[in-house]
Amino acid sequence: MLAQDASAREEKSRVIREKLLASEEFRKSRTVMTYVSLPSEVDTSRFNEEALKRGKRVAVPYLGTADQEILASEITSVDSLVKGPFGIFEPKDGGKRTIPLEEIDLIVVPAIAFDRNNMRLGRGKGYYDRFLSRPDLTSTKTIGIAYSFQITDPLPQDPHDRPVHRVLTD
Repeated sequence: MLAQDASAREEKSRVIREKLLASEEFRKSRTVMTYVSLPSEVDTSRFNEEALKRGKRVAVPYLGTADQEILASEITSVDSLVKGPFGIFEPKDGGKRTIPLEEIDLIVVPAIAFDRNNMRLGRGKGYYDRFLSRPDLTSTKTIGIAYSFQITDPLPQDPHDRPVHRVLTD
């Protein structure tokens, strides 16, 4: 991943956040599943706060310990997050406030890279591909967010890989 200074990351994240907040998919959604960003990713903290302020029901991934599957865990405040086992912030009450998948209208998806066909390169464990393949999510809109330097030529694909509906960049 290319290094970028904090002010450039903040400005690029702001541009992406504004595009996401203005998107039709977000405006029409009642329940949004987003994620808690790592330092190298597009910053989602302000987006998560704004979604809550706008009255959206917000979920973030929680990795179920038994089967290592992503659960959509509802948050009511970004202050209710604690550092989880992979160094990723997650709800402190874990998967206790799980949102049924059929209630999610929009999923904001992270990636190391996206290609021009909206395929994503994740971190190699397949968590998101398995999650996005769930039958309850077949009609759910998905938007990837990434810095423009994370858009690349076609990525190799496996049969289980799932593209997002579209990608927003700076």
